Amino acid sequence: MNKNFFLVFCLMLTAILFSTVGAFAQSESNSLTVALSVEPVSLDPAGGLYIPEQLLIQQIYDPLIYADPEQNLHPGLATSWEVNPEGTEFTLNLRNDVKFHDGTPFNAQAVKVSLDRAAVGTTVAAAAPAILTDYIETQVVNDTQVVIKFSTPHATFLQDLTRPWLMISSPSAIEQYGDDYGQHPVGTGPFIFKEWAAQDHITLVKNPDYNWGPEFFTHTGPALLDEIVFRVLPEAAIRLTAFQTGEALLVQDPSYLEASQMANDGSTQVFTFTAPGMTSHQMINVEKAPTDDINVRKAMIYAVDQETIVQTAFYGLQSAAHSVISPTTWAFNEEANNLYRYDPKKAAELLEESGWVDTNGDGIREKNGVNLHIEYPALPAYEEAFMELLAYYLNQAGFEVNITKLDDAGISEFGYAGKHNILNMGWISRDPSVLSYVYLSDNIEGGNQSAYSRFRNARLDEILKTAPQTIDADQRKALYEEAQMIIMENAIALPIHTYGNVYLASKNVKGFRFDPEGYPYFYEISLAAE
Repeated sequence: MNKNFFLVFCLMLTAILFSTVGAFAQSESNSLTVALSVEPVSLDPAGGLYIPEQLLIQQIYDPLIYADPEQNLHPGLATSWEVNPEGTEFTLNLRNDVKFHDGTPFNAQAVKVSLDRAAVGTTVAAAAPAILTDYIETQVVNDTQVVIKFSTPHATFLQDLTRPWLMISSPSAIEQYGDDYGQHPVGTGPFIFKEWAAQDHITLVKNPDYNWGPEFFTHTGPALLDEIVFRVLPEAAIRLTAFQTGEALLVQDPSYLEASQMANDGSTQVFTFTAPGMTSHQMINVEKAPTDDINVRKAMIYAVDQETIVQTAFYGLQSAAHSVISPTTWAFNEEANNLYRYDPKKAAELLEESGWVDTNGDGIREKNGVNLHIEYPALPAYEEAFMELLAYYLNQAGFEVNITKLDDAGISEFGYAGKHNILNMGWISRDPSVLSYVYLSDNIEGGNQSAYSRFRNARLDEILKTAPQTIDADQRKALYEEAQMIIMENAIALPIHTYGNVYLASKNVKGFRFDPEGYPYFYEISLAAE
C-alpha cells in the first residue's frame, strides 16, 4: 500500500514538473526578441521622428483612424468622422469602451491633450508640428466627440491621423512624468511598455484587455505574443550573430550580403518592402562652399553611379533612386526622376566650367588654391552600406570627401549648424507632403524640422504650403510634381536608393506582414513551436 502510494506520488510529481517545464517553455517561446539597429530617442508620439520610434510607438499606442496595407481608412479610437466642405474642421466620434494602460479612461479630453501637445512638439526634431500646421484647437463637444479645427484646409488630415505622431497618450501619464514621458509611454495599444534599459533593450508586454483593433487585423482580442524585447544592436554583424544563435528571432536592417544569401538558400525568411515617401538621398547645402555653386551640385549627382551602389551595397535588396520621391509614392514625377543619370564626363565638364581643376595631379580638384572639399556627416546605422562607395565616386570626380561618423543627435547638431555639404535624408510616408518637413525654407532657422539643404525658393515654398491645403486631388498632384522638378533642377538632392525595409525572420515567426509604410504588425505575429 505504501509502495503504491509512493509510486502514485512520484507519477503526480513528475506530471507537475513536466507541466511546469512546459508552461515555462511556452512562456519563453512566446517572447519575441527583435534586433534593432538604432535606439529610439523618445516614445512620446508628440516628440518622435525616427524609424525606431515609429516602430515602437505603433505597438504601444492606437491611432484615431487606422489605415490598412492598401491605405484604406478604418475606425480606430474614432468610430466615425465627418469633414466640412472646406477641409478645415474634422468631427470625430470616439469609442467609449477603451482604457489606457494605466487605467485612465480614453475620452475626448485625452484626444485634446495629445493633439495640443503634438501641435507644438515635445522635442526639437518632432514630426508632429509639421503635420499640424495651422492647427487652431481640438474642441471637446462631449466625452465621445471632438472637433479638430484648422485655419487652412488639410487635405491629408484623415491619413495623417493614422500615423504614429498623432497617436493618443494617457493624460494622466503625461502629467505624472512631465518631461520624462517619452521614456515612460502609456497608450491604449496592444502592447504595454515595461522597461527601457538605455543602449540595451526596451521590453513591451501584451495588453490583456486589448479588444478594439480594426477589422482588417487577422484576429481579435489581445496580441498573440506575450512579450517583445527590442534589443539595440547597432552593428550589423552583431545583429546577424544574435539571429544565428537564436537570441533574436527577428532582425531589422540585417547585413545585405547575408540576407541575400539566406534568401537564396531558404534557411530563413527574408521580408522586404519598398517604402513610399522620400528616397534615401543626400541633401546638399547651398549655403556652404563649394556646394553653393549649382554646377558643383549637379556634378555631384552626375558623378555617382546609383545602380552600381545598390548592387554592390545592397545585393539587390534595394533599388536605385534618381529623385527625392520614391516611385511607389502617389504623385511621383517621372520627368524629375529622369533628369540625371551617371555621367562622369558631364560631371567633369561642369566642374571645369566653374574653375575646378586638378593642377598638381593628386586627383583632387582645386580653385584659387583651395581643394574641392566636401564635409559629409554620416550615420553608419543607415549609411554604412553605401557611404564609402558614395565617397569613392565623388573622389573619382575630383572631390576631397571628409566622412564624420555620428549618431542621430550628432547628425542633427551638425546639420542645424550648417557645417555639412551633404547630409543623408530619407522619410517613409504615404504622401509627398513629407517634402514640407525638410524642403520648406521656414524650417531653415528655428523650425521643428531642419531644411538641411538651406535652399530658399519662393515658388517651392508656395507649393509646399499650398499643396497640403489643396482639396482637389489633380491640382494637388500637379503641385507636388512641380515641387520635385524644382528640387532636382536646382540639384539640392543627391539620390542614392529607394528606402526599403528588410527583416530577417526565423522560420517559426508566423503572421508577419507590413503596414502601409513598411512596419510590421506585431499584433498579428505569433511563434510556432520549433
